[in-house]
Amino acid sequence: MKSINVQRYSGNACVRLLVTLFFVLIWLTPASYGKTLKMLSSWPETMVFVKGCVEPFNKNLAEISKGQIETRFLGPDVISAVEQFQPLQSGVFDMLFTISAYHLGTTAIGAAVDAVDPDPTKRREKGIFDVIDKHYQKLGVKVVAIIPITDLNFLTRNPIEGNTPSFNGLKLRTIKTVSPLVEALGGVPVNLPSGEVYTSLQKGVIDGAVVITFGIMDLKWHEVTRYLVRPTFGNISGYIFMNLNKFNSLSPQEQDMIVRTGIKSELDSVSYFQNKKSEEVKKLKALGMKETLLRPEDAKRINALFNDAIWSIVESKSGDEARQLRQFAISKGLTQ
Repeated sequence: MKSINVQRYSGNACVRLLVTLFFVLIWLTPASYGKTLKMLSSWPETMVFVKGCVEPFNKNLAEISKGQIETRFLGPDVISAVEQFQPLQSGVFDMLFTISAYHLGTTAIGAAVDAVDPDPTKRREKGIFDVIDKHYQKLGVKVVAIIPITDLNFLTRNPIEGNTPSFNGLKLRTIKTVSPLVEALGGVPVNLPSGEVYTSLQKGVIDGAVVITFGIMDLKWHEVTRYLVRPTFGNISGYIFMNLNKFNSLSPQEQDMIVRTGIKSELDSVSYFQNKKSEEVKKLKALGMKETLLRPEDAKRINALFNDAIWSIVESKSGDEARQLRQFAISKGLTQ
């Protein structure tokens, strides 16, 4: 009789142990099977590009995957922006947030998107996204999102009305893709590091500068200029990439989560940056900045001039493939 009680006790203990382990496994399953993707970024977490692109992406990924997929942020302090693409290709990192200018030495095809209509829905529906994605996949990289971030504008110390053409005789701090535009509108491009622009404007060494349409107040250039040149022009887009082998290792359901996250994040980021621009322009005008207008004939061609400069750079580096991409974009009505 005593032995039977021992067996009953042992059996009950085993049942209790199995039940406990069962519930522990259920509790741990989400963490055990969840995926954390290492996302490298060309900018630190505090930078506005990251706040407007990566933060919405992470939020959408958490919602769409129900917490099963997340990213771990790694900034340029880990690897500098211009050296990040190769570690993504080799799989050292799973994802990368960057701009195409930082890997022009590998391919210029990604830069072509800055000469294409910035509407992310049009880019996808008319096939531009797929063409660029197929190109990058040959390099071992999947394009997850192409995010329109901002257009560009000039700031000037004085109004430009009356100039023929609009920048006639003006010395304007610019960048490589904008220099041909400045020259075509009668100006003189000046190459200056960003850190020297404030003093150069203050002293009148230059008459104005090109800059994205928000972040002006961070640079404080509004303190040494008085005019916002209109219209704005061009576009700069950011990319969220994923190592192709890593993407292919995901289940079809997980791949779909990543793709849907990319699509939603493109649209959310557009709204974020439009609001950012609108808020800053209001603040600048409240501080006394005014608009000054390009001549109508110059305003009509400013985007074409910018796009031509982009395509020229892309075609010089990526040859026939770039020319084919341009013809495809023209056929879809997305570029000149």
